[in-house]
Amino acid sequence: MRIDVIYGTRPELIKLAVLILELKAVYGNEIRVISTGQHREMLLGLEDWFGIQPDISLDIMKPGQSLGHLSGELLIKLTELYANEKPNWVVVQGDTQTALSGAQAAFFKGIKVAHVEAGLRTFNKFSPFPEELNRQFISKIADLHFCPSETSRKYLLEEKVTAENIFVVGNTVLDALAFSRKKIENDEIFPVQLEPFFRGSKTEMKLILITSHRRENLEGGLIQICNAVLKLAKTNPEVQFVFFLHHNPAVKKTMIELLSNGNSNIMLLPPLSYPEFLAVMNRCHFILTDSGGLQEEAPSFGKPVLLLRDNTERPEGVDAGCVKLIGTAYNSIVNESQELLDSFTSYQKMIVKENPFGSGESSKLIKEWLKGEVAGND
Repeated sequence: MRIDVIYGTRPELIKLAVLILELKAVYGNEIRVISTGQHREMLLGLEDWFGIQPDISLDIMKPGQSLGHLSGELLIKLTELYANEKPNWVVVQGDTQTALSGAQAAFFKGIKVAHVEAGLRTFNKFSPFPEELNRQFISKIADLHFCPSETSRKYLLEEKVTAENIFVVGNTVLDALAFSRKKIENDEIFPVQLEPFFRGSKTEMKLILITSHRRENLEGGLIQICNAVLKLAKTNPEVQFVFFLHHNPAVKKTMIELLSNGNSNIMLLPPLSYPEFLAVMNRCHFILTDSGGLQEEAPSFGKPVLLLRDNTERPEGVDAGCVKLIGTAYNSIVNESQELLDSFTSYQKMIVKENPFGSGESSKLIKEWLKGEVAGND
């Protein structure tokens, strides 16, 4: 019996790390870890943090690679991998090209697929792009669907997925958060660039965390986001705005051009290590982002999220009140952010007692379901 777990991006590794550790504790070397290298430079250090090293590294990423070329390379390499050695199960996570190609390659070879974080939907094939359709394609292939919530389970049932193959387990990102949080606090981890905000002269200063990387925001959306941050920084000189640059050259170029204008309370930082980023999330006042993962993590830190998108495949945060959809229009970003800076009541309304995305036990639940499937097929 063998189970292959595939990841290629930083979010995939974060959301699969504890599951890999749980499975290895049961099956040992029968668990094969495959890294496609889709975000190779962003995985550096993260594998060490969780104590995970891939058994196979495909290293498929090339400079300037198109989405089509990336998808083709992934499918070819993974199909070739399974031509000689067929595992009993392939585990994929989320909605990336790695996840879709991993599921497709397994399907072509008659290998069963387990999908972690299944059933997320916006029902708009262009938002997020290409992730929304990737999820739907994987759902057509997968044999087991591990959903983060009842909402995602409902969507799969509406798509005629067999109920017996759907399991609501919560989101594995909270498992990684629980694994990491004690280590961060015990070791006093934080980015050196922000030391004054952690144990220096600016420990009382409000800090706003900002990220943007979605393809659909690369044009006008990102420009409006940057211009709104400029306005907020000018209006609130006592607040520090920290905008994290993305590895995507187009995103980085726009951010630098618009925000590197000498504003002392706007700081552009390169991507941080996972533990450093969690430390900033814990320190910040609120978050402006178009990220999927931050919607899930922020409630555990009691941090409101203003979501720079028009829709979300994670409605649980919006329903709970800890995430607010505000889009990318300049006035919306400025007004909603200023409301959280000025109004204690508005701010407190967005802090929840329990994270709506789970309890941090998802990987254990997935492990038990997979053990049952393996035992049933022996």
